Amino acid sequence: TSHALVITLGTGVGGGVIADGRLFRGAHGFAAEVGHWQFDPHGPRCACGEPGHWEAVASGTALGGLARARAEQGSAPGVLARAGGDAAAVRGEHAGESAGAGEPDGIAILGEFAEVVAVGFAGVANILDPELIVVSGGLVELGDVLLDPLRAAFLGRLEGSAHRPPVPIVAAELGDASGMVGAA
Repeated sequence: TSHALVITLGTGVGGGVIADGRLFRGAHGFAAEVGHWQFDPHGPRCACGEPGHWEAVASGTALGGLARARAEQGSAPGVLARAGGDAAAVRGEHAGESAGAGEPDGIAILGEFAEVVAVGFAGVANILDPELIVVSGGLVELGDVLLDPLRAAFLGRLEGSAHRPPVPIVAAELGDASGMVGAA
C-alpha cells in the first residue's frame, strides 16, 4: 500500500507511517512516536514520567494493569485463576488467555482495553487517512481475541466511516518478530 500505519502494541506503544509509498521520518527522524501522544493530560503516568500518554493506557503493560485492577476488585475470577490466585501476579497474558478460552471476565477486560486502543487508532487514522493499519508487537499474538473488538470499536470512531473505503486492521505477518526483522 502507499499509505499505511504500523502500530506496535507491546511493553510500550510505537508507530510507523508509510506516506506515498515511503517511510515518513519527519523533520528530525522522530515521526510516529504515537505512544507518547498526550492522550489524556489527567491520565495515568507513562513509563517516561509524563501524564496521560496513549502508551500508559494502550500498551501490554496497561493491559496487565487493567487486568490486575479487575482481579483485585473481584470481577475477574478466570483471569485470577490463571495467575495462580495471586492478584499481584496478574499480567496481560492472563487476560488474553482467559478471553481466548471464552471466559466472560477475560472477554470484558479485552473489550475495555480494545475501546481505549481504538480511540488512539481512530485519532491517528483521522489525521493521516491510511489505507491499512498493521498491528505488531507482543499483543498481536492475541490475534482476533484483541483484533476483533479493536476493529469494531475503531469503526465506530473513524470519521466519515460510512462515506469512505474501510480501513482494515491486520496483524503483522511476522507477529512480534517484525521489529527484529526490520532492524536486521
